[in-house]
Formats: sequence, C-alpha cells, structure tokens
Amino acid sequence: LLTVNRFRRRRFAVAVSAPSKRVSPHPIAMSATDFTLWVIQCIVEFSIGLYVLDLISGIVHMHLDYQEVKSRKLRLHVENNIKDVIKFEKDDPLFYDATPNDQFLWNFHVHHDAPYPSLDSEWELMMQIVRPLSLPYLLSVGLCYMGYMPPTFARIWFGALTAGPLMQKTHFGAHARNHGVLTYNTWGGAVICFLQDYGVLLSPAVHKKHHEEFDCNFCIFNGWANPVVNQLRVAFSWTGWYPLEAPTTQARRERAEEAAAADKMGNPKGMDKLGSMKLKHRQTASAKY
Repeated sequence: LLTVNRFRRRRFAVAVSAPSKRVSPHPIAMSATDFTLWVIQCIVEFSIGLYVLDLISGIVHMHLDYQEVKSRKLRLHVENNIKDVIKFEKDDPLFYDATPNDQFLWNFHVHHDAPYPSLDSEWELMMQIVRPLSLPYLLSVGLCYMGYMPPTFARIWFGALTAGPLMQKTHFGAHARNHGVLTYNTWGGAVICFLQDYGVLLSPAVHKKHHEEFDCNFCIFNGWANPVVNQLRVAFSWTGWYPLEAPTTQARRERAEEAAAADKMGNPKGMDKLGSMKLKHRQTASAKY
C-alpha cells in the first residue's frame, strides 16, 4: 500500500507540474531559446484556458436564457430596475408562490430588463459560480491524482476552473462601463477598461448586442467563444431543441400584443401598464444595458 500511495502521489505531482520535455523546468537555467519557448507555451496555455472558460460561460448562459418560465403571468411580468425587482420578489405572490424553478429563471431573465447593478452582492455572484464548479473541480483533482489527466491538459483545465469565479465580475464590468461607473479615471478602472478595449476581458460593445437581440453573444468572460456558441444556438434552434425566437423577445412581443389589444378595447390604463412603459424601456434598453 505504501508503494502504491507513493506511486500515485508521484503521478499526481507530474500531472500538475511536469513541464514539456522540450523545455527546462528551471527558467533561470534556460537558454534564451528555451526561455522563449517556455514563455510562448505559458501564453498559449493561458489563452486556451481563458477560451475554455469563456466557452463554458456562453453555453451555460445560452441554456438558461432559452429555458421557459412555465407560469405565463410571471413570464410576462417585467421590472425595469433593481429596486423594483427586489420589491416584487419580496412582496408579490406572483413571484413567491411560483415554483422554485420559475423563480430562478425569472430572476435570471430579468437581467435583460434590469441589467445593472446586480441584484446580488459580488460575493454571491462569485459563489453562484463556485457552487456548480466545485464538483467538476473535485472530480478533476481526483482524475489528476490518479494520473488520468495529461499535464498540458491539466494546466489548461485547472486554469479555466480556477478563473471561473471571476466571470460574473467581468460580465458586470461590461455593464459598469456602459453606465459610467467604470472609467479610465482610476488606476484600477484604467487597467480593466484597457483590457476590455483590447478584448482580454468582455467588451461592453460586444455584450451590448446580446442585450439588443438576446439570441447571440452569450459569453461573459471575454467573448472569444461567441462565434462558436452563436452557431450552436442557431443549430439548436434549427433542430427544434431551442425555439426560433429568444424567450425574452417572445415575452416582449406578447406584452406588446396584449397592450395593443387593451388599447383597442379602450383600456388606456392597461395600455399605460403593459404598453407605454414597455415601449419606453425598449427604446432605452440599447442605450443603457
């Protein structure tokens, strides 16, 4: 047993930290050529890890966006700012009597109508990612310990999982930039804005399209994987797995139709509630998202 345990520990250490055979494990002792290769290897693996993280964020975001709130009344209900969202979720039986799944999906979808600031604290946003990632992380550690994960793959995969809790930070950073909260005026803000402008972090301009059309640009870390996820969404809609119309677009269309019907029936109050407010929101949503 002692021999087996020592063998396993050795395999785990090799899987996590073993360098490529072509590169020396000690950068200080490398030749200039080997050091250059080591730097390139680090950059490539780091970039692939960020791409994998962005791809995961986009697939999860797309899937949740295309899940339907079963209660039609709740699905068509909308709030346009976080203060009203909090009040609605706390006081309105339409929300607190709904199923837990409908509550979760409505809370997720309302981000399209009340995008900033976040309803949850930064800690809770981070924990929303940590919780679902914890099981894959632990399973990956076990596979790596048993020696079933190649060293290069292990570094990329664990890099992506470790950076995962930051994806909501980069997401709301794009919204903060558009709302004038994040600017070049501070040192930290300047660094984040620079990374956004050069595509290392999620660009406000790239994510803005998602809040205008709702059927594309789902990735929320840096947007690198948007072309792949966008094509997946098209394929899923074509096969019938997802509806052709994004649920948020459908809900807005149905609200507009109800408002128009109420107007024809001579119900200006209904029009004010269901139509004018929503029309105003649609006209301003693209400017402040």
